[in-house]
Amino acid sequence: MVQRINRRLLPGALLAVLLMVVALPSRAQLPDSLSAGARISVLTVNPGEAVYSLWGHTALRVVDPGGGFDAVFNWGTFDPTRPWFVPRFAYGDMLYELSVEPMARFLSGATLQERGVVEQVLDLDPDEAQAMWVLLRENMKPENRAYAYDFVRDNCSTRILDLLLTVGAITIEDDGPDVTYRDMVDTYVHQAAWLDLGIHLAFGSPMDREVTPRDRAFLPLEFEVMLDASSKEDGEPIVSSKRTLLDIKWAPSLRGVNQVDWLFGGLGLLILVFTARTFRSPEAAPTKYDRFLMGFLGLAGFVLMLMWFASMHWVSAWNMDLMWALPTHLVVAVVWKRWTRLIPYMRVTGFIMLLGLALQLIGVQPPPPAMIVFVLTIGLRFALMRTPQA
Repeated sequence: MVQRINRRLLPGALLAVLLMVVALPSRAQLPDSLSAGARISVLTVNPGEAVYSLWGHTALRVVDPGGGFDAVFNWGTFDPTRPWFVPRFAYGDMLYELSVEPMARFLSGATLQERGVVEQVLDLDPDEAQAMWVLLRENMKPENRAYAYDFVRDNCSTRILDLLLTVGAITIEDDGPDVTYRDMVDTYVHQAAWLDLGIHLAFGSPMDREVTPRDRAFLPLEFEVMLDASSKEDGEPIVSSKRTLLDIKWAPSLRGVNQVDWLFGGLGLLILVFTARTFRSPEAAPTKYDRFLMGFLGLAGFVLMLMWFASMHWVSAWNMDLMWALPTHLVVAVVWKRWTRLIPYMRVTGFIMLLGLALQLIGVQPPPPAMIVFVLTIGLRFALMRTPQA
């Protein structure tokens, strides 16, 4: 009997095969120049379900009837077989590559992932199109194909914008709302509650500055909107036509309280109730639960400290979360009552935690919503800790 294949697993399996193929260096022979009828367009792919696809994707399509090809240039491919792939990724040493593939295969991949695709045809004169083509050929050289991927500054979308700016084909016009990098990213991950919390914790203060019009291009859907609003030097729109190639709708997640917010908020309230009950007794003292909480926050702080000082992730620098996720908590949780200054330490660090949370709440660096009540109650408990009476 032929077993049925899980419909939800099939796209993922096929996608994995496609990624392996696309990630291999392209050996296609590219012509030296484009014919007069060639056109260049930007393809925007909606966000998908996989973590790496949550923010969407951008690629460049070149159609040249005279040259007989319809190819997609994609700066979002990578080789998962690269030695030490996972450690390099954690460290921030992530190499992505420019690959080229037939348009039919690119569209098939989007179909398998059930992700909509929009095409914006660029209004480029022959000289601008040829200049773009020369840059593409230069980028496709083996020594230039790979680049150090940066989620915000250098990715599949910003690479295409840089090409347009280099050839002088675009004047950016963007009157979007004043937002930060953190605001923009959060729109795409709020429905993935644990990932949302992890990203919020990992991002430091650099992600809280307001973005410039050029900065918005790091998110593919924002780049699509930017192109619609931008023009050429003569004032004419840079996008000559726009059409939907794959009509699969996507909508950003609505802000609100997710399950992780409820979980840590509930734990915070339990800590508050426990504190109110235990502090009634003159024999109140640090418990094994305090040790666990201190170890939990200390471990989180140790990871955040490594991301700041021992990685290439600039977005993790100057992280205010370290004022309440103190790495020293981990050491104290290990030695615990063998350290005679335990209660004074808890009092001092409790006030530091409350101060750090207060600074975040007034706008220095927004804290993860899930952690506000949780950290507040732990900070209060530690700050109010007292020596048991004899």
